[in-house]
Amino acid sequence: MRRPFPPLLLGLALLAVPAASRAQVPTETRPAGPPPRLSPAPEPPDLPKVRTDNVPTACTVPDELRDLAFTLPRLSMLLREKQPVRILAIGSSSTAGIGASAPQRAYPPRLETALKRLLPGADITVRNDGIGGEVASTTLLRLRSAVDSWAPDVVIWQLGTNDALQGITAEAFSRVMRDGIGFVQERGRDLLIIDPQFFPNIPQQDLYMTFVQSVDRVAVERRAPLMRRYAIMRYWAALPQPVPMLSEDGFHMNDLGYQCMAEVLASGMARLVTRPVRAEARQLEPAR
Repeated sequence: MRRPFPPLLLGLALLAVPAASRAQVPTETRPAGPPPRLSPAPEPPDLPKVRTDNVPTACTVPDELRDLAFTLPRLSMLLREKQPVRILAIGSSSTAGIGASAPQRAYPPRLETALKRLLPGADITVRNDGIGGEVASTTLLRLRSAVDSWAPDVVIWQLGTNDALQGITAEAFSRVMRDGIGFVQERGRDLLIIDPQFFPNIPQQDLYMTFVQSVDRVAVERRAPLMRRYAIMRYWAALPQPVPMLSEDGFHMNDLGYQCMAEVLASGMARLVTRPVRAEARQLEPAR
């Protein structure tokens, strides 16, 4: 048995009051095997046009790192029909905003601001349900409750870091992830995954990478859009003159890190709903 790593700094939950449920929209039917390679569909004329201005220079990443791979059909439908959109951001300290100077500088509030800027006229609410230190199985219990009570249109699930550092096996973690994705998709809601973060002093790098790769693999298997946060943060850290994205503890993100996380995610989501395509599964390659 692997020895667990020391527990992480716990954050505070940001609670929100449940609202009324709305009708569900069926999700895409998952194929039995790998998804086929299909040509992009033409851009529909009735979706809002994405704006790409006002993004901080430090947040820049290559287009391939903005690619979320799969569609957000419910979000696209609600935007076409000019309906309000509820987004549930759930996860651990990266969602709660540990390391930020104030709660409003965590990534979920910044995501709401960025999406409203990128999609003018959209009525979007992002609820922050992050609790620092949680492993995926604990978050899943709260996710089930929040989806049933608040009925979000989109769930953004940030996971993996604490499981890797607290001795959870990759197999058990993957089972939890599959259960959570299935739960959300079966209820006709969109689900978007955020994989583990990069930080310079990752202990047992090979073990940590099995979790990064597990998240990528399960997301492709279940056709869930994925923000490749590990690759994005590693790209920023490898720049010739990197801008600090981490707080003083060298682990949690700082204000700029959360802002850039929100900007990159918002850009990827906006591209999906303004230029929807039948995405093909990416070939998984071990991170280097």
